[in-house]
Amino acid sequence: MTKKIVLLLAGLMMASLLVAACGDDDGDDPEGPTIRVRGQAFSESVTIAEVYAQYLQAKGYDVEVLTAAGFRTEAIDALQNDDVDLIIDYIGGALSALAPDAGPSADPDEIVETIAPLYEEFGTTLLDYSPAVDGDAFVVRGDSEASTISDVASLNYVLGASAACFERPQCFIGFTDPEIYGIEFADEVTIEFGPLLGEALAAEEVDAVIWNTTAPQIDANGFKVLEDDQGLFPAQNIAPIVRTSVLDEYGDQLKDDLNALSEAISTEDLLAWNNETDIELRESDDVAAEWLEDEGLLD
Repeated sequence: MTKKIVLLLAGLMMASLLVAACGDDDGDDPEGPTIRVRGQAFSESVTIAEVYAQYLQAKGYDVEVLTAAGFRTEAIDALQNDDVDLIIDYIGGALSALAPDAGPSADPDEIVETIAPLYEEFGTTLLDYSPAVDGDAFVVRGDSEASTISDVASLNYVLGASAACFERPQCFIGFTDPEIYGIEFADEVTIEFGPLLGEALAAEEVDAVIWNTTAPQIDANGFKVLEDDQGLFPAQNIAPIVRTSVLDEYGDQLKDDLNALSEAISTEDLLAWNNETDIELRESDDVAAEWLEDEGLLD
C-alpha cells in the first residue's frame, strides 16, 4: 500500500469519526424510561399536562400521556404508587394536601421550603416553580356590594364550591373559622369544579363561588373576585413534580428541560389556554401544540 493511499484512508477515518461525534451531540435522543404524564380532571390541568408532554416529546423523550383523572389527592397517590412519573400541580394546593396544619403563605419560596422535603419522602422531586399563577378566587356577581371576602359575613350568601373545598383549611373551613373570616353562609351547594360554577352563579342559584383566578368566564360574565383581606389563600404557582428515579436515569438534562419550560409559561398563557378550551371549546392537545409552535419550543 502506497503512502498516498495510507494517508487517504487515514483522512477518511478521521472524517467518519468527526461525523459520528457531531451526530452524538445533535442527533441522539435522551436515554431513559418512558415518562408517564397525567393531568387532573379539569381543563387547565389537562392543557398544562399536554404542554409538558408534547414539549418533552419534541426534545426526544419517550412520553406517554395518560387520561386525566381525579384531582390533587389522586395525583399525589398516583406518584406514590408508581402509576405516573410526572404531574404539574399548584404549590399552594400541595401545601394544603401535604402539610394541612401549615399556615398559608403568599411567598412561593416559603411554600416550596415546606413541601419539597415532603415530596422527597415518597421518592419524588419538586422542580422549579413557574411564574404562572392560578390562584384561588372568591367570586361574586358584578352587582355584589362586597369588595372583600370579609364583607360577605353580613350578606347571608349561598356559597357554591367543589366537594374538595368543603374539606380544605384554605377554603370553606377558613371562611367559616371565627378566627379567620367567621362567615355563616345561608346555604352551601356542592358544584363540580369548572364552568358549572360560573353557570350557577350567573343563574343566581348561588351568590358566590370558589373558583380559580384564570377562569375566563369571570371576565366574560362580568363577575368580580373579592380581595382575600385575611390572607387565607396561598401562592399557587404551577410546578412539575417528577419521580426521582426517572429524574436520576435521565440526569440533569430532564431537570434542566423541565425547568426551562416552566420558566417560559406565564399567567397570561394560562388565561389564554383556558379561553381556548372553555370558551372556544378547542381540544387541549391542539391548544398545547399551537402554543408550543408559536413559542418555538417544538424545534
